[in-house]
Amino acid sequence: MTIGLEDAAVLTLAGLCLGIALTGFLAAVLGADRRYERLGLGLVYLAFVGMIALPIVKTFAASALIHYMPVLLVALLVLPPAFYHFVLAKTDSAAPSRVPWRDLAMPLTGGAVCIGYWILPAQDKEAMFLTGDLPPGLWPSVLALATFALILIWLAVSFAYLVAILRRLAAYRAHIRQLYSDADERDLRWVNVLMVLMIVIWAVGAFSLADDNLAGGQLFIEELFLLLIACGVLLLNLLAPIVPPNAAPAVEEEQPDLKYARSGLTSDHAAKLAGRIETAMCEDKLYLDPGLSLKKLAGHVGAQPNLVSQTLNQEIGATFFDYVAHWRIEASKPLIMKNDASVLTAALDVGFNSRSSFYKAFKRETGMTPKGYRAAQQTLN
Repeated sequence: MTIGLEDAAVLTLAGLCLGIALTGFLAAVLGADRRYERLGLGLVYLAFVGMIALPIVKTFAASALIHYMPVLLVALLVLPPAFYHFVLAKTDSAAPSRVPWRDLAMPLTGGAVCIGYWILPAQDKEAMFLTGDLPPGLWPSVLALATFALILIWLAVSFAYLVAILRRLAAYRAHIRQLYSDADERDLRWVNVLMVLMIVIWAVGAFSLADDNLAGGQLFIEELFLLLIACGVLLLNLLAPIVPPNAAPAVEEEQPDLKYARSGLTSDHAAKLAGRIETAMCEDKLYLDPGLSLKKLAGHVGAQPNLVSQTLNQEIGATFFDYVAHWRIEASKPLIMKNDASVLTAALDVGFNSRSSFYKAFKRETGMTPKGYRAAQQTLN
């Protein structure tokens, strides 16, 4: 077998991508804790493996291509629900008792179509997958029509899962702001980047299909598709580690009024608790603790975390995250005015864990950057 230079480059890139994806898959499935999260992540990796392995199968196992192509349809249909359930598990400490049927319908239908292709005679599969012709007979026509319908439905379903993931992440980020004073390491912003990358991969894949059918594969650069998938699996490997069971807080779905309806916190008790919270910040300077959490604050003021959260939201009018950030920003202002203090030094001195989180909080609190604030104050003085 003679392999050209261009094909060798594609195979090399595919081999590297496949190694990365398989490494991530093994890391995901071999752990003992958070099985539901690992299952979702493992299925995402498997879907990527199916896409990556196609050029390798074409080159070294061409006879198996007629059996392999239907599997790619299943991989395509598995990817959206698998990624959604991975995010669902990532943002909740409790695994669901079962996977809803609506999330299984598309993959199971794809599996049935895949089996339908497998039972076709070999010459029919060769015509459909190698030459692009539709063999005579009812069954090949039904399978082709079903495949086309599934791909169209997949487009709409993928968009629905995208919206569901964004809503889930928004609820999760609002929730962790009630629990932690520094949420940068928990806010899962990388999921947004990965979703954008998946959309680009889908677009490039769609262009590839159009190129194969309309331009004979002359316009599409296969290395680009593999490179995008490599970025996706690398991002998963680097930023999607399975966290300990107690590190992913459950997302509260209730509205605040309903959530606190049965707490029994009276107005007088809330006012006294608010005073103790203010004292903890003003006199004890609890905000200087970079690892300050709602649980720590509740222990310091001698109250249940849910009562402290209710007091912050209803009596003081701020989430735990915003409340602590306010105290830290106020403490940082004198440090910012000292020219010998760097922004990073000021951020760390008042309890922030990073320069970026300090910049975002300072801009949100004051409407300007730390350096802009310093310049404005010097102008006034």
